[in-house]
Amino acid sequence: MEHRPPLTFAVLEAKIEALPEGPVSALNTPRWARHLALAGVVGMIAAFVPSLLVKWLPPQPWMVLLAQAGLVVTVAGFLPGLLRNLWVLVQDLRHHRAGLIAQFDHDVDQFKALATWLAGYPRETLESSLRYARMGHERLHSRLGMLLGGIDRLGLLPVLVSLFVLLRNWQDLLHLPGWLAVLGLLAPFLWLIAWRGAEFSRRLQLYAFLLDEALRAEGAAD
Repeated sequence: MEHRPPLTFAVLEAKIEALPEGPVSALNTPRWARHLALAGVVGMIAAFVPSLLVKWLPPQPWMVLLAQAGLVVTVAGFLPGLLRNLWVLVQDLRHHRAGLIAQFDHDVDQFKALATWLAGYPRETLESSLRYARMGHERLHSRLGMLLGGIDRLGLLPVLVSLFVLLRNWQDLLHLPGWLAVLGLLAPFLWLIAWRGAEFSRRLQLYAFLLDEALRAEGAAD
């Protein structure tokens, strides 16, 4: 008899991460690109901070260096991922629909197999986990709505606007208007929260879907 560990979301996450990648896995954002994007956000925040400090402190050479270093880190963080996404888009453009269909068929087979494995757990355990997954998704959606409003629907636009402001004023980053510096500072920070929140929200939805499919498979077996 197969040994089954107690069903936890950590176990379910490990099972999902162990699933093989599909035929168009290049469309998935690699880990290195995520780390660089995070570095780009940190660099963007560092580039805008001196513009606010000069409102209360006399300008110092280190402020210029911090702003310039932040700009360099911002470009270095976002540019590789942007170039990679453009390259993947161009390479996949001619067979985009066929590739997505093949990936979807692959995902369906993998999720069915995982749902079948989950169906080996008692029904009460699956139902309890499903309720918690749905509750977690609803609470996360409510918190993100209160914190971000509708900014998550803008996607990368706030970050691109902040990047445009930095590049346009790269020679004089210490003399940005205060309101512009505040918006430029908040935009990447809020985008980071929205990005991480959206990633976790989609994962909770996947948890709920797999548990629901497991319950359906278990019911069909009965």
